[in-house]
Amino acid sequence: MESKMRILAVDDNIINLATIEQELKNKYEVITVNSGARAIRYLNKEKPDLILLDVQMALMDGIETLREIRTMENGATIPVIMLTSQKNRETVIEGTKLGILDYVLKPFDSQDLHARIDRALKKVGALPVEDKELYESVKSVMEELQAKNTRNAIMKIEEILSFKIDEEIFGRMQNAKARIRANDEETAERLVSRVLKMLERTVKVEKSSKYPISTGEMNARLLYILNDLENFKVREAAQKLEDLMRYEIPPVVGEACVAAQERLDEFDDGAAEELIQQALAEMKNHLI
Repeated sequence: MESKMRILAVDDNIINLATIEQELKNKYEVITVNSGARAIRYLNKEKPDLILLDVQMALMDGIETLREIRTMENGATIPVIMLTSQKNRETVIEGTKLGILDYVLKPFDSQDLHARIDRALKKVGALPVEDKELYESVKSVMEELQAKNTRNAIMKIEEILSFKIDEEIFGRMQNAKARIRANDEETAERLVSRVLKMLERTVKVEKSSKYPISTGEMNARLLYILNDLENFKVREAAQKLEDLMRYEIPPVVGEACVAAQERLDEFDDGAAEELIQQALAEMKNHLI
């Protein structure tokens, strides 16, 4: 039987501790202690997967406790979520310095508490980020870009970048953020679109999200793209590729288009031309 992940809950209010344990016990092994000193003694011997730490505690408050925890072998890098009834500026600043991942306001909502713990564990790689979840997050970035909400798009990209994700996806999203800040939303949209195409290979996407297309029209569109590339009209070819990817095209064509887009971003239009020729040849050979 797979063991549960362990959460250390630290609060000097036993009712709060009982509530936390009741809320989390079905999914996690919950260890409760009622003081910062007891938390430190526990960490001298054991290392939980995450700490829920109350800010307002007598004798030794949450910030003081965390300072001590960060000097310990078992506490130096452990993810910590602060529990507080009132999040003030000083606490946020000091908590940020000490590597707090999140805050939960008391009295907390059960669903919110679970979501924040889940997110914190994903940020440190203790839990995987599912492809479907990542796809929805990237899709949300694209929606913000298309609505010209660049500030929101950057915030959502930064949330994605905080997780442990595939290096190639991380690099593309980081590049997209840089493009937005450089006021180059067009390139940012292409990069985000590329990530969506990559994730669509492993995520089941509703067919209704794309338009149907006939083999004849698909072939014609590929020929137009090829003609643009042969005439060094790279920008026009890139736009036609982007348009084609909005349709329900077979995987072999989709993969060639994604690869061609990548080559165009690298200014290698010759390689992009070869990829489109390859897609056309496969269509003629009835491989799709």
